[in-house]
This record gives sequence, structure tokens and C-alpha cells, in this order.
Amino acid sequence: MDEFLNQISGYFSRVPIWPLALLAVAITCAGIYEPFLRKRHAIAANNFRLSIHSILSGLYPEPVNWPKDIGVYLRDRLPAMLEVVEDFRYDVPQERIAVYNKNWHSYCQFCNEITDDKCTAAELNPSDASDPKQVFHILVSNILRHEN
Repeated sequence: MDEFLNQISGYFSRVPIWPLALLAVAITCAGIYEPFLRKRHAIAANNFRLSIHSILSGLYPEPVNWPKDIGVYLRDRLPAMLEVVEDFRYDVPQERIAVYNKNWHSYCQFCNEITDDKCTAAELNPSDASDPKQVFHILVSNILRHEN
């Protein structure tokens, strides 16, 4: 064991200290930057959630104010939603970007296809087809799940 310690101490007496100091500085910087990065992500996720809730107020999480002509109503809000979704895309982990994009595309497709006739048909015949309000809730929840 003493021979092993002598080898290590001999190594440090012959090697310049600057690479080790540089490594220590890099590790310290990474340790300081990591909590900053976590806090920035938490703020971005909170802003994302609050923005989605404010754009879709009355519709999400509970459809308490479902408007007439829902297709036009949702399509009018698509540019604001797109801006929020695009801003948050930088905070989504790289391995989840494809799913995030797919969820956003599904939401856009729903907004372009929804009509009052479909909502009325679902209300009159609840066992026949999926309720557009439930589909809307699932699509928005799928987008919001990326905030974690």
C-alpha cells in the first residue's frame, strides 16, 4: 500500500498542477450552473402552464364556458398557442421533442376539424362517439405534460 501511495505522490510531484486546477474550476462552474439551469426550467414550465391556462380559460381544465362556434374560437387562439409552444420547445428534453411535436400537431388538427355539429352530436348521443370536450382535454393535457 505504501508503494502505491508513493507512486501517486511521485506522479503529482512531476506533473504540472494547472490541468488539475483547470479541472477543479470546470467542476465548480458545472456545480454552480446546474441549479441555475433547474431554476430557469422551473420558471419556463410555470410560465408555459400559466400561458396555456390563460389562453384557454373557460375551456381547460374544466369546460365551464364552452363557446358556440368552437372551431373559430380555437383557431383564433392558435397563433397565441403556437407562440407559447414554440417558446417552450427549447426547454423540452431532446429525447421528448418528437412526442411534443406530435402532441402539438394533434391539437392543431383537432382545432381545424372541430365543429359545433360534432359537439351537438356528442351531447345528443353520448355513447356513440368520443366527446369533443374530453378529446380537447386529453390533447391539452398531453401538451402540458411536457412541462415536467
